[in-house]
Amino acid sequence: MICAILSDPECVPSVPSRVRRWAPETAEVTDTLRAAGLPPETAEARAQVLAFWEQDEGQCDFPVKDVLAQFRSGKSM
Repeated sequence: MICAILSDPECVPSVPSRVRRWAPETAEVTDTLRAAGLPPETAEARAQVLAFWEQDEGQCDFPVKDVLAQFRSGKSM
């Protein structure tokens, strides 16, 4: 099964295993938007989520409800 990683709730638990790959790309997007005079807030928010998830890298089995609770609490799982 191919997941639409950030839009399919069933795929959310697998995101921590991909974070290391996406973090540098997100920083580049933020810098590019800022340099072009465009609002970087969406990319910055994504970078914050990825940085938060980086602490859980390699774990692929979080239930979606636990992932969302983690974001709300600001604590690692």
